[in-house]
Amino acid sequence: MQSAGNPPMEISPDASHVRRRDRSIRLAVATSLLSKAGTAGLQLLAIPIAVRVLGRAEFGIYTSVTLTLTTVSLFEVGVGPALAHGLAKASASADRDQARALASTAFFVMVAVALVVGLVASAVLSFMPVANLYGEAFAGQEGVLRPALWAGLGLFLLVFLLNLTERIREGYLEIATTNACGAAGNVLAALAVGIGVRFMPQVWFLVLAIHGSLALAKLVNTGLLWRKHPEVMPSWKWFRPGMARLLMGDGLAFSTCCLITGVVEYNVVGWMVGHDGGPAAVALYGVFISLTIMQAGFVLMISTPTWPAVAEALAREDVGWARRAAGRLYRFGGGFALASAAGLVALGPWVFPWWLGPEFAGIGHGVFACYAFYFLAHIWRHLNHTLMIGTGQVGRMARIQLLESAVVAVAAWLGLHFGGLNAMLLAMGGVLFLMTGRILPVMVARVLRRSEPVPASPPRPA
Repeated sequence: MQSAGNPPMEISPDASHVRRRDRSIRLAVATSLLSKAGTAGLQLLAIPIAVRVLGRAEFGIYTSVTLTLTTVSLFEVGVGPALAHGLAKASASADRDQARALASTAFFVMVAVALVVGLVASAVLSFMPVANLYGEAFAGQEGVLRPALWAGLGLFLLVFLLNLTERIREGYLEIATTNACGAAGNVLAALAVGIGVRFMPQVWFLVLAIHGSLALAKLVNTGLLWRKHPEVMPSWKWFRPGMARLLMGDGLAFSTCCLITGVVEYNVVGWMVGHDGGPAAVALYGVFISLTIMQAGFVLMISTPTWPAVAEALAREDVGWARRAAGRLYRFGGGFALASAAGLVALGPWVFPWWLGPEFAGIGHGVFACYAFYFLAHIWRHLNHTLMIGTGQVGRMARIQLLESAVVAVAAWLGLHFGGLNAMLLAMGGVLFLMTGRILPVMVARVLRRSEPVPASPPRPA
């Protein structure tokens, strides 16, 4: 029995919720590996088959269609992390009505946005000549391009709506199910490509085979979600206008934050490099960007399931777990980035010519060291982005990111103009470290401290 003069025993968080969070991250990482392996295998299978069967010209048309859909998807604006945060809080308080309102409101917001995007894109496809969209070299290819573009647009709008399932899965810490459905979609796409090569070697069917199979996998994921959580099935009576404004505002902030970094650091800076150094320089910068995206994918395997788990932990006031999760993410992501950067600096001058050919010979250790510095800053920013999302600070993060991206563009131009590619990479990395690299960790730590429950005061002795 506790004595009157001692403080009350601290009640630990429910161990089942701790185990559930840890298990969700482990399963998400394992299924992400499976899904990524399937995606890589699909690309390795589909590309050479398509080139051989369609021919180089029609494969170029397929590539143009795919790039068009990819470009449109960059401007996809849907609901953001606010939905996952809201569902985590509703789950923690067993508030099924709140979960119904969140899921239904998010669904109808996505339907409205999809309709607007669909109408605008349909008008462009209907009235703008193909040559104006893709150039004079594509004149006369309307019969091949338009069916593929219409099929791709329909699939894009369907996927845009079904992506809501993945946001809901994040709120329920069920990302592993999404990854498993994605892996199954890759297998189905590979089978569909084989059927298309044998019976229907057309560009539109290749678009349907690959993107349609992935859309079907998302449909299955949605059906499984509704079966397990019937409260998230959309119903108009649960639509809440005030909640719609919150979800849409959060989605705009989140989408802007994700979009602006890619547009500035990949597209704008890539244009600067090409304008200054020509095709050879932009080819090297393009390889560096591809390496950044590829290596960041390994960090995403753990960062993607971590932020909703942190949000769920904070909703249950389990701040200790959230802090430990943040520490694990920093250690894993930082350790991976350091190991990758060191390996690239040490082996890059020898690996690049072997991998890419003699045109990439003669690149010194200094170039790789400057790129490694930028890569470290890029991963550090991503880790802090993840924890800003997990702690519910998307709006603040977006405002800081907009400012940082503007400074990055200026710093890149100055570095390139006065010192070349090496100085540009150092300038970009330096801005990342000095702005989001310093500001965001402080903001994350502040929220984690503020979320700590206040311990009960011990009773005064009689």
